[in-house]
Amino acid sequence: MDMKSSLIATNSWWKDEKINEQFLLGRKRSEFSDIIERINSKRILSIIGPRRVGKSTLIYQTIDYLLEEQNIDHKRILFFSGDDPSLFFDDNDKLSDVLDVYFNEILEENISEITSKVYVFIDEIHFIKNWQNYLKTYFDRKYNIKFIITGSSSMHLYKDANESLLGRIENIYVLPLTFNQFMNFYMTYIAKDEDINIPKIDLSNMDKSIKELEAIYNDANLKAKIQRILKRYILVGGYPEYFEIRDIEVWQKQLAEDIITRGIYKDILTIYNIKSPEILEKLLYYIAANNSQNFSYSGIANTFGIDTVTIMTYLGYLKQAFLINILENYSNNIAKIIRANKKLSILDNGIQNSLLKQKEIDSDTAGHIVESMVDFDFRLLCEKENYKQFYYRNSDKEEIDLIIDRNIEIIPIEVKYTNQIESSDLKVINKFIEEHRDKGINQAKFGIVVTKDILKKMDNLYFIPYWLLNI
Repeated sequence: MDMKSSLIATNSWWKDEKINEQFLLGRKRSEFSDIIERINSKRILSIIGPRRVGKSTLIYQTIDYLLEEQNIDHKRILFFSGDDPSLFFDDNDKLSDVLDVYFNEILEENISEITSKVYVFIDEIHFIKNWQNYLKTYFDRKYNIKFIITGSSSMHLYKDANESLLGRIENIYVLPLTFNQFMNFYMTYIAKDEDINIPKIDLSNMDKSIKELEAIYNDANLKAKIQRILKRYILVGGYPEYFEIRDIEVWQKQLAEDIITRGIYKDILTIYNIKSPEILEKLLYYIAANNSQNFSYSGIANTFGIDTVTIMTYLGYLKQAFLINILENYSNNIAKIIRANKKLSILDNGIQNSLLKQKEIDSDTAGHIVESMVDFDFRLLCEKENYKQFYYRNSDKEEIDLIIDRNIEIIPIEVKYTNQIESSDLKVINKFIEEHRDKGINQAKFGIVVTKDILKKMDNLYFIPYWLLNI
């Protein structure tokens, strides 16, 4: 099949003037509204996240929006994938070749003279050689083109794109579903019922947030429903395809094969020249078995019998591929941050359970999983708001699970996934707040304690059940 025929086959709306329903699914992720808000901005829009979180579906939903809601000419919307072998089967194939065929043979317009905007969607763009240089050229020539691209990790931003596209690109992160997102997918696909609307927590007005949550907290029937869904989420995680499969055996097998193995052996290896890719997979299993614990890079290197630099590099790849989270120890001293142990966790709890073949979760295990889920929730917030995320451990080995640096203040967060919290359990977080009370932009005015089912304010601490934690 020649390139023109391949593009015609892929872009079926050129003929049908609508999207095939099977590509749209019955529900949109909340990130869809973020895309629509930016769809006509001048910058290149980059949708970044791991494989199988629904990036391609978001693209089709956006194209459907342009066709149905904006009445865009169907031929002025181009979609193709960077890993399409019918377009890119040779090292000499270039992004410009595809666009030349599209403008010359489909639109029959000169790219430098188009007056009506063209929307170009490129899925998995990181598979295309030198893609960032081509996009920079098209952008700088001010062609009337809106590029919307996706990548299976943040890795392409670390491979020359940051410098090449600085000031030309904006990012939307699409990660596994948060619990709040999962719950409403559940309501659509399984419960066949209306959404459950939990108010977002406003970190700038916690008193108001606690008050808004009280109505849901005091509704016994609604609480029971949400907690049942949470039990499912703790086990299966946040990848949307679960709602097509549901069987836990099949689901965990698919997570292991498609997301973990292919994520390593396809996505990471495509970009980096890795001599021992099997170590990446072993690292994942190691972190899953020791989830949310803190480690030194040298300690992990000794365990695996390889050098520390290689371990640091490989862990960085896994983080950029959104498979793990790495937290630095909070300190005002940069040198101490670099030297201190790191806290490592699997980003998605479904992947963790798949790696460990856990098909049932007891209460002790649930507590550890919820801690990593809180890490994930706040990582998503930090990516979006440009905050920083740490954990805390002092010289006396006193620890706090999470520190969020909002640039104007810091917020300590403890996960106590229980309904029996003693004053001794709060000693460290209270001490931290007291020590950072009057420290300017490093001040801590309050802390958050994530609980199993306690909602209240006590002094400078806000207690919030995880099932109400919508940030």
